[in-house]
Amino acid sequence: MSAPMNTRLPSKDIYHFTIRANVYQIVLLAVLLFLPWNTKTLLDIVYYTLRSSEIIIAAILSSNLLIGMYFSRNTFIKKSLSYRIRAIFKGFGYYMLATCFFHSIAVLYGAPFFESVPQTFHFGALLASTAVFPGLCILGLNLSNWVRVFSQNGADLGPESVVQISAVSSIIGAWLGAFPIPLDWDRDWQEWPITCMVGNLLGYMTGLLIAAVHLCIRYNKLKKHKVT
Repeated sequence: MSAPMNTRLPSKDIYHFTIRANVYQIVLLAVLLFLPWNTKTLLDIVYYTLRSSEIIIAAILSSNLLIGMYFSRNTFIKKSLSYRIRAIFKGFGYYMLATCFFHSIAVLYGAPFFESVPQTFHFGALLASTAVFPGLCILGLNLSNWVRVFSQNGADLGPESVVQISAVSSIIGAWLGAFPIPLDWDRDWQEWPITCMVGNLLGYMTGLLIAAVHLCIRYNKLKKHKVT
């Protein structure tokens, strides 16, 4: 019987690239989220929620796409052109379905049904970008991979564990972000869905940090055990 995937020692290249990718995303999102805060520029998520969220979503999608291309360069690139085109369209379709799903969930949890539709849709797209799209880039479209990672705790020690931890953390962060909205503080940043978006991003960044620390600790522990 083979060892569980999360107890296997990843290669040195995968280990270092995963750590660097996590740090890069954390720094990128921190710059996009906090530097423009309260500046009333197009990147300020409080005053220009839709535009700034679109930029952040584009940054998350592009960075995860590049990360996924790195890990799948020996498999996806070798596939036929028609296969790659179908996979890209299917992945985009699943991403849009996830966006609509999170939009619907937000409405069921109290988001305005007729008002603020663009804001709710952008929130759904942001949540899909952090909770679903990284999985599409790493796990692909194979349902068994998703079941193994999220239902059977079978993520490998590397990019799959990052996807698992960051997805759960981003959803928790979005949920926690809803708590300040009904408070009687009358602040601009309490408008829907700013706090949920910020909570989602903070949760995603926290998940990336936790995953990087987890990978570092487990990698060195397994490496030491292997040497001894």
